[in-house]
Amino acid sequence: MSKFSPASTHTSLPVMRDDQLAIAEAIERSWRRCMVKGVDEQAPAHDQIITAQELTQRLEKNRLLLTHAEPEMVTLSGQIAHTRSLVILTDNEGVILRTMGEGVEQGDIRASLLPGASWSEEHRGTNAIGTALVERAPISVQGAEHFMAYHHSLSCSAVPIFAANNQLVATLDVSNDLNQPQQHTLALVKMAAQMVENRLFHATAQGEIGVHFHARSEFIGTLWEGLALFDHEGQLRAINRSGQFQFGLPLDEDVLAKRRVQFSDVFDESWVTFKQRCQGGDLLFPMQLQNGARLFARASFQTSTLSRPAVFQPRESAASLEMLDTGDTQLKLAITQVKQVLNRDIPMLVLGETGAGKELFSRAIHDASARRDQPFIAVNCAALPEGLIEAELFGYEEGAYTGAKRKGNSGKIQQADGGTLFLDEIGDMPLSLQARLLRVLQERCVTPLGSSKSIPVNFMLISATNQKLKDKVAAGEFRSDLYYRINGLAVQLPALRQRQDLQRLISLILQVEQSPESEISAEVMALFARHPWPGNVRQLHNVLRTALALADGGVIDLMHLTQDFMDELEDAAISHHAVRPALTLKAQSDEVIRSAMQQHTGNVSAVARQLGMSRNTLYRRLKALHLA
Repeated sequence: MSKFSPASTHTSLPVMRDDQLAIAEAIERSWRRCMVKGVDEQAPAHDQIITAQELTQRLEKNRLLLTHAEPEMVTLSGQIAHTRSLVILTDNEGVILRTMGEGVEQGDIRASLLPGASWSEEHRGTNAIGTALVERAPISVQGAEHFMAYHHSLSCSAVPIFAANNQLVATLDVSNDLNQPQQHTLALVKMAAQMVENRLFHATAQGEIGVHFHARSEFIGTLWEGLALFDHEGQLRAINRSGQFQFGLPLDEDVLAKRRVQFSDVFDESWVTFKQRCQGGDLLFPMQLQNGARLFARASFQTSTLSRPAVFQPRESAASLEMLDTGDTQLKLAITQVKQVLNRDIPMLVLGETGAGKELFSRAIHDASARRDQPFIAVNCAALPEGLIEAELFGYEEGAYTGAKRKGNSGKIQQADGGTLFLDEIGDMPLSLQARLLRVLQERCVTPLGSSKSIPVNFMLISATNQKLKDKVAAGEFRSDLYYRINGLAVQLPALRQRQDLQRLISLILQVEQSPESEISAEVMALFARHPWPGNVRQLHNVLRTALALADGGVIDLMHLTQDFMDELEDAAISHHAVRPALTLKAQSDEVIRSAMQQHTGNVSAVARQLGMSRNTLYRRLKALHLA
């Protein structure tokens, strides 16, 4: 890369890695823009934060984006859990709208990563968010690649998000400390951003006939399919980005407004002939593009907007009780008990470790009940601030409190009327609200905040917790009367390490991910069988989802497993040598490594052989322990 003397105090552009040429060139362009515009490399981080009122206005403006981005942010946050990374969603000007995760350790930097902070190039110089917006392309910016010295401690990966017809609406970013780089981060962010794009496309794009297509038939119905929507005359009305890439259309957000693209302009077939072929129902058939490329396609008939494509619905709605019965004895008992009390107005309490599948199981209960066509309303009692959970649950009237919506808002309880109310992590519900919830359950009425009017409600109640509620009752932290009211039937979901159906469970997850034919190597399956799975089924799902993306249609092998997953496996193996089982796996493994190094007087090869790990891995662990 060329170097030159800029007008600022920088003496040269950062030296980039050869294997990231495209990103390096984008960073060089960004540095040049910053120098031309006179961006102040010493500007303090806190001087580009908008007011609370402005943030509220932007959140309202981007409500649809937030609705469809949040599920993917939750998934992405789960994939990079325990890495001290922050998942960030910005609007199309680089202003942070929402964050999830632990975040970076440095307090000053953390303050600049809060909602309301602007990360445009104009304000922050070269950075993943601002540069991705300008370049309209994914990018990672590491350490000194940032224009401002203040940001050199950061490692950031951002991907732009486009709505229908390539309107740039947001970026999705993962940021963490530079000294804790994460393998495959940009690939994970790309996958999550594409999921958000597809959600937005299905929510907003209009057309009467949809054409789902891909060069490989097994990719139709998945994240990577092309999708084009046509009106009744065969004019192209909307197309997702995967479809544009396959069609060879220019990635310009005004293309459909400037050109009246017809079906026959793209496909080597008339619109009339295609419609005749579609009459046979949801069939897959070969087609050919005008450029000679061959692909597979199927048609779907829409009303006004594309709705309910199975692959883009939240993952939790993808399984029934029958599908979940994959051979584990304890899980089969839970399913049998649920079926025996279903539709008898008996509240259920689902118990299990974090990630064991409590919400998935609860959705399956709802789908098996007579209320299946009514709403399933989920509330995470641990995720909502105590000051908001009351309004979220019970709703409020206009003017009930400062910041309330002008027309008020119906709460989750009222929204669940006729369907199912799922209270996740109910053990974290504040005591003050437990009494109000008990009253609702007893009287079958809810009174919104600021109102004297009681509204009748009728719903099935499912609660879930990873805590021992009886212990919380004994400690005075949970009401005993509420405990017995929600505990009509308690079912225990087994931890993944206790289950007997790993192979069938993996097959189910691959089916949910629309990749039932994907192969997993014997080496990876052996690791899966040995892994302690502290994150349970959720962790297994995230590991498989990530591996599928990294394998890109090939066999899932060791190279497609994240370092975090391998570290947990090594910690579990090393802990067998531990003498203090009360410690965490990580603390146990650290202690064993120190002990082995003393025993072998620092002989790394001997320690690696004893502990069954590679020398490279051991060197990395020793460096983290400041022993190398």
